Amino acid sequence: MTRVVVPPIKLSLDGAEVFILEVTENTWVDGTKHYLVTFFIKWRNLRSQIATIDVRDNQELIQKLRAEIAKFKLLVYGGMSNIFQRV
Repeated sequence: MTRVVVPPIKLSLDGAEVFILEVTENTWVDGTKHYLVTFFIKWRNLRSQIATIDVRDNQELIQKLRAEIAKFKLLVYGGMSNIFQRV
């Protein structure tokens, strides 16, 4: 059975909320399927810009989202919270 998830969805991951807005399926020339995932992160009343990542499966999606959350938190801890929208 194929699992189908229709965006937008909200995930809780590493203490942050990730909002997945869109998932687009693409097939590369060699036949492998990849997905472009459009999302934003919300953490401590701050919201990131909308970003897109390329993934092959759910496991890679979670790994890349964790990396994006870590970058977001580093920017906030580094004093760059003024570049993000307050919510």
